[in-house]
Amino acid sequence: MNFRYTIFILFLLSTQVLRAQTWNSVRAEKLYQQAVVEIKSAQQQKALKSLEEAIKLNPAHIDAQVQLARIYMAQKRYDQSIRTAQLVLRASPEYEDVYYYIIGSYLSKNRPAEALRYVEMGLARFAANKDFGIKKLNILDMLKRYQDGDSWAQVLIRRFPTDGNVRLAMAGHYEAKADWYKGNKMNNLANSYYEKALELAPKNTDLIEKMNNLVAQGGDYDARIAKANAILNSDSKSYNALFQKLSLLQESHRYAEALEVLRLILRYYPKDKKALDLNNSLRKEAAGYYQNTDTYALYQSILDQNPGDREALEKVVGIAASRGETTQALYWVDRALQRNAGDRVLLRRKMDFEFQLHRYQTAADIAVKLYGGNGDKAFRSEALQMINACGSYYLQQQQADSAIVYYDRTLHLDPSNMPALQGRISALILQNNLSSALRELEQAISYYPNDIDLHLKKAGFLAQSGKIQQAVALSEKLYASYPGNPKIKSLYLEQKLAAANACILVEEYGEAETHLRQLLIEDNDNKEALHYLSNILDLRRRYPEALLVVQQALQSYPGDREFLQKKASILYNSAQYMAAAQVATMLRTEYPYNQKYRTMVQDAWMSAGLSFQKKGLADSAIFCFDRVLEGNRTDSLAYSNKINLLMAKGDFVYALQSVDTALQHFEYAEPFLLKKVIVLDSLGRFVEAAHYADTLSKRFDLRKYREYAALLRSKTMQHAFGLSLLNSSFSGVDDNPAPPAYRIATLYYTRRLSPKISYGAQLLFTGRQSGTGIMGEGDLTYTANKLLYWNASIGISNNVLLPKYRLAYSLYRQLGKGFEGEIGVRFLEVVAIKAASLVVGASKSFDPFLLNARIFAIKEEKDFYFAFQAGAKYELTEADLLQANFGLGTSPDDRSRLILLPELGGVMSRSVGAGYRRTINYRTSLGLNGTYTSQKIGTATFRNQYDLLLALQVKF
Repeated sequence: MNFRYTIFILFLLSTQVLRAQTWNSVRAEKLYQQAVVEIKSAQQQKALKSLEEAIKLNPAHIDAQVQLARIYMAQKRYDQSIRTAQLVLRASPEYEDVYYYIIGSYLSKNRPAEALRYVEMGLARFAANKDFGIKKLNILDMLKRYQDGDSWAQVLIRRFPTDGNVRLAMAGHYEAKADWYKGNKMNNLANSYYEKALELAPKNTDLIEKMNNLVAQGGDYDARIAKANAILNSDSKSYNALFQKLSLLQESHRYAEALEVLRLILRYYPKDKKALDLNNSLRKEAAGYYQNTDTYALYQSILDQNPGDREALEKVVGIAASRGETTQALYWVDRALQRNAGDRVLLRRKMDFEFQLHRYQTAADIAVKLYGGNGDKAFRSEALQMINACGSYYLQQQQADSAIVYYDRTLHLDPSNMPALQGRISALILQNNLSSALRELEQAISYYPNDIDLHLKKAGFLAQSGKIQQAVALSEKLYASYPGNPKIKSLYLEQKLAAANACILVEEYGEAETHLRQLLIEDNDNKEALHYLSNILDLRRRYPEALLVVQQALQSYPGDREFLQKKASILYNSAQYMAAAQVATMLRTEYPYNQKYRTMVQDAWMSAGLSFQKKGLADSAIFCFDRVLEGNRTDSLAYSNKINLLMAKGDFVYALQSVDTALQHFEYAEPFLLKKVIVLDSLGRFVEAAHYADTLSKRFDLRKYREYAALLRSKTMQHAFGLSLLNSSFSGVDDNPAPPAYRIATLYYTRRLSPKISYGAQLLFTGRQSGTGIMGEGDLTYTANKLLYWNASIGISNNVLLPKYRLAYSLYRQLGKGFEGEIGVRFLEVVAIKAASLVVGASKSFDPFLLNARIFAIKEEKDFYFAFQAGAKYELTEADLLQANFGLGTSPDDRSRLILLPELGGVMSRSVGAGYRRTINYRTSLGLNGTYTSQKIGTATFRNQYDLLLALQVKF
């Protein structure tokens, strides 16, 4: 049995099949390279054919599929582009360009919902991709999901606070939302969102026109102008209100007032294209309206005659300014200043004109000069605005040093001037001087301690400069003071999340967990916080808590694939493999082409099966391995484990089916071929087993396989022929000579008719001076079932030396755990003595040992006595057997002494013996046994018997 045990251990080995590059893949690569050249030379149709041929030769060529998806989309073959892109994403989701192709194709087919799904997939993998973020906002507007769009717009602006494209996208979102409100007769809300859009895109003429139309919907000119003035009273620089007022004044032909409003617009928005265009067209319109009166020429003539006439000067400058001739107006002002350089009124007019001509530095210098000697608060404010405007101009030109010079001038005049403080901070940021900017911000806060926006900006600077803990402390303090402020709450949550992320990066998981739990108290469905917290708990092997967090997340985001994936991962890590497999199966069902989810399902079922196998739960383990094979019919490990379990259960029929299935996928694979041999052997199908064993030994030329093939071939042999020679000699008793020795030669033949029936025949020869004994015997063995079998034999001789008749019958029963019981009868007639016996025996096997014992109750004529036999066998190897025996009394099965039975009946004797058998090539056996017997033949008289048995058996 030692060899069988060694073979069984080999079941646990598995092999991997290496795949070499095929000729088709080489051709496919050449076609792909050809297509790349054709694409560069704008030969799209040729490239398309080359790529399609490459994919046919090698469907796994991802680069070719990417290019194919791009060309399909360019040719408006959107369905083909989508299918190809999906194949790429299943195999390699890292191809960023493919997301563009599939999103664009779905949008071209007017299927924004599907496009949004792939935008989300792209953002999940490329979170920093600004284009995906903008596309998501645009698609949400297409789907009229404006509330979701608001939330996402805030996320975008936090991620890309200075990006122009993001700001334009947000403006478009607010415009779309305003259009929806306008279409649903909610003009107030529409107006507020148009204003939000204009704050982000102040030069958008379409927005201005839409707002003008809203204002123009009701009331006469005076009422509408009053509405515009009401807005200007609260915000004198309101772009929308200024243009609305200008439009109403123009329509009511109040050109002088309209030109004054235009002057203010040009001061506040000097580069506004619409204002610059109106500067000419409005003046021409005014000139046409007043074409019958030319006051300018009249007052100019007066001024030429009398340069000191102040009234004429004011009229000429005013008319020139109203006509848009700013340079001409400045000329007259400069001319007058030559006569009176210190005239503050003229200097103020010069300041305005210089500003309109974009000479900001000159205008600012005049403002500084005029500021000190003028106590008018309104003028002082205007002068400071002029200086700040110069600083803003330089700031827009990215000239931070020059901008700081003019902001400093403002702060010298008014240290608490908020626009100058903010402008100086912006200039320092432009110089990437965060530390100085932070000090300036501290200074601003000292002037305006209750200004929430300054505190918010400080917290942002602290975080930006890497002082995340200080930023968090500040945001916590602000949130405690202003819990109802949405901006502060948003900052608090954002910085808590940033602090947690910073702690995670340095592996301070406990502190990160504290930040995240505090965040979730205020915002219990914060998606990123839930992700981070579940990851931390999973990493720290606190699986029950991690599962609670994921369950909380799934309540807020039911069906979210990321949280479902996280749940499956945590269940797997906590050795809850069945539950992990069920969750992963849900994901695979919803996303059948996602390779990651397919792998998760396979791994979970495999681990569950191995766990059950380790616990000895074979049926559960087989169920799990079957699930693995449902997902992947070529999983060799699942096949191997399943077959091993079936064999251990003794279910060899099902094991054979599984082996055959495995061999369909792994033809002639060594482990599965070996398993098939052993299963067939266990089923008793020795011919087939020998055939496959021969194939195994030829394909894998190993000694153990050759020996196993020989063993199986021997099992196919139904016949056996044997010859044995027993030599028995005796010692003398006292002075009496020893009895003559005798020899028994035995020829025997056995045959197995079927797995249940076998029979045999024996012919015995022995002789002495008293004659030659010949005896013929036949025996039959029948196996009723796995637990029960019997053996019967009958022998007849010529009644010389050997028993005249010999009958035997025994019934054997398997008792479990290696035990076997026996009960039987024997009958002998030797000379004129008849003996009947009852035999009871038992045996126990525990590889490589076998122990057995028998008790005989013998009735011989009037005598009744017992005999006992015990034996042991030890298999050194499959070919070598050692055995030993011990006996008390003479049993009816002891052929070496049946010749002396009349003398030995009821006589007490003791025997001990040992033997060795060698089997050659599982076919030919040679055995040698020796037995020593001490026979008590008198009160104090003993005789010794020495038996030597030589046996030969050949199977055929």
